[in-house]
Amino acid sequence: MITMKSVLEFKEYLESGRWEEDFGYRTPDGQAEMLDLLENIFVICEKADEILTKRLYKQMGEQAAQV
Repeated sequence: MITMKSVLEFKEYLESGRWEEDFGYRTPDGQAEMLDLLENIFVICEKADEILTKRLYKQMGEQAAQV
């Protein structure tokens, strides 16, 4: 399970510019690993969006049925 602390730490890592700096110092294999990590984060975000959207539409449908 991902913790809020680790998400916020990674967010700070990106915003601070350290990610870009570290990327520049990595070998091509290390750079590919960093890019794979970001790609997987995008996939996770897309899946989370899909789940949340489905959940919200379900809740909206339940609320509309109660009216």
